[in-house]
Amino acid sequence: MFRAADRPKDARGQIIVVFTLALVAIILMTGVVIDGGYGLAQRRAAQNDADFAALAGARIVAQWISGNTTDGTDGNVQGAISYSVQVNGGAPITFGPPDGPTYVNPSGAVTGWVGSGSIPAGTIGVSVNASRTWRPFFTPIVGINSWTAGAGAVARGGYAAGGPAGAVFPAGIAEAFFNDRNPCSGPISADPSDPCYPAHLTPGELNVPGGFGWMKFGCDGYGLGQEPPANNDGCETSAVFLDEEMGPPGKSFGCCGAVRQPGSLDRIGSIPGNKVSVDCTAYISSGAVQIVPVWDSAGGSGTNAWYHIVGFTGFQITGCSGGKNLEGVWRQPFFLGPTTTTPGFAGQALAVELIR
Repeated sequence: MFRAADRPKDARGQIIVVFTLALVAIILMTGVVIDGGYGLAQRRAAQNDADFAALAGARIVAQWISGNTTDGTDGNVQGAISYSVQVNGGAPITFGPPDGPTYVNPSGAVTGWVGSGSIPAGTIGVSVNASRTWRPFFTPIVGINSWTAGAGAVARGGYAAGGPAGAVFPAGIAEAFFNDRNPCSGPISADPSDPCYPAHLTPGELNVPGGFGWMKFGCDGYGLGQEPPANNDGCETSAVFLDEEMGPPGKSFGCCGAVRQPGSLDRIGSIPGNKVSVDCTAYISSGAVQIVPVWDSAGGSGTNAWYHIVGFTGFQITGCSGGKNLEGVWRQPFFLGPTTTTPGFAGQALAVELIR
């Protein structure tokens, strides 16, 4: 028989037990929330490791696709992947079977293992798996001492199939200029036989090796794909208008979208006469590579003249004598996708594309 005087003591004991259990449950729940949140962050970090590593490897594959067998090697793909993961703070990548990075073909099928000594025929990109392992904060209480988050990514490389993002330098270069010419990958040279020796371009509407033309950007007139009659609103042909487009760098009014695609604006108006006087000083002093349109044919005349744009590439401006001549070196840059394995012209930019 229980005595009435004992009941408060028993109740107090029960409350202590319930409170202890509740406190343990709260601690465990808090631990799961904290460890789970940290786990999501590590999962995102692992995905970033895989994404950047795949893009780094695809960049080398793009060089291989372009015919550059000096830089486009299996060893460089392996090195690019390893370095990318290292600088992002990820776990070192293990190459080879069963989970190492692989080369893939256009359908995503594996063509070989990265690090095998050569890039297999038919390769257009790489697939990379990355992981992050860490010791959780609270779950060791229940015996879970290690968590691992994994992620994978596939990236492809090749020639740029679309237009670049951002500003475009308002001068187009003839496609013929790039025939039998290699891009410059080093410092400006004084040796005329070196690809890094500045080439002298002269204005003209013919597709000749040294031809270039000043472009009318940011307007709605004929020369941007519209049918006549011409509408030249905003398409002034004066040097003032061109100066406004050219400076400061990055102020370009924009150019084209993808070329050779349905609805693309693959014609750009020409500034008649190509005798404008412009200031290229900012571009020359910066030494930065400018994105320029590349054209294969021209048409029209006067204010209705236009160039047909077939793609884009990179050009470092080293001289610009009053706008009548342009001097510089061709540098083949990389864009972010989409990509193609078939070049549209000899100087086409390269590109990488994340497709995971």
